[in-house]
Amino acid sequence: MNGHFALLNRLRDGSVMADFIREEIRKQEAGVRGEDRLVARLKELRLQGEFRVFSDVCLVLDDWKVQIDCLVVTDRCCIVLESKNISGHLYFNEELDEFYKEENGVESPISNPYFQLMRHVRFMKEFLRKTHPLMKVTGAVIMTAKSHRIMQKPTHYPIYKLESMIERVTQIYNSSEGTSFSGKDIELVEKLLLEKRSDYEHPPLCEHYRIPPNEIRLGVECPGCSELGMRRTGKTWICPHCKKRDRNAHKKAVDDYFLLINNKITNRDFRKFCMVESIYVASRMLGNMDLHMHKAGGKTYYTKK
Repeated sequence: MNGHFALLNRLRDGSVMADFIREEIRKQEAGVRGEDRLVARLKELRLQGEFRVFSDVCLVLDDWKVQIDCLVVTDRCCIVLESKNISGHLYFNEELDEFYKEENGVESPISNPYFQLMRHVRFMKEFLRKTHPLMKVTGAVIMTAKSHRIMQKPTHYPIYKLESMIERVTQIYNSSEGTSFSGKDIELVEKLLLEKRSDYEHPPLCEHYRIPPNEIRLGVECPGCSELGMRRTGKTWICPHCKKRDRNAHKKAVDDYFLLINNKITNRDFRKFCMVESIYVASRMLGNMDLHMHKAGGKTYYTKK
């Protein structure tokens, strides 16, 4: 989400993308609120056997990366829960595999959350295949918005409202009788989840949204007034607007560069983005940051650790 705020702040005045990015931020904030409500409600969960709850699970298997909202690992099964905070009147068309919402008389198609759930269920089956091949993996989509109404409910899709989640998860657990796993098994799954955790890496936002780099405003952002264009004087940055001084203001600019432009930065890139003239000053500042330095074909570039 920080990347979207950085993008919004750096879009040139009058950019046609500004309203779109504001809407993306609104959706992300709503999603986080929905996930928080889901996790808070799961504190009420009581099952006969031992279980663990994991939220915001980012995992990787080779080139397959997923970000799962919530996992409930029990002594009978593993339950994947996907949170969707979508308001309005919701319709699921099973025949056409479509999902859309209607609000103020306007229909808006939305990616069907059922298929995201199924991808994550398949992932967890593969994730547990070597250590717990007999552990059943199932799941459900939980609609967390306070102001929504499911007008056309799917017959076969496991999609439920937040208020019924505890009962539905309990039903899933009770219907998974037959195979039982010990507390040590659950601890092993927890250990695997921690070992395979991976930060979910999104592509730079300009690439993701196909925004030309020349649409992005350059310069170092003032930590005081948030204006771009701090000037380097000696070993510090000075804001021409509010006169605030800061020795490390360029570090946020480099973070913005990674989020928006590219996942690696050269001395030349740094000088252009931060509006620094001296190649030597730029080299010193990059060298003093907590970055990985790479040399390839006579060229040097830096990446985040």
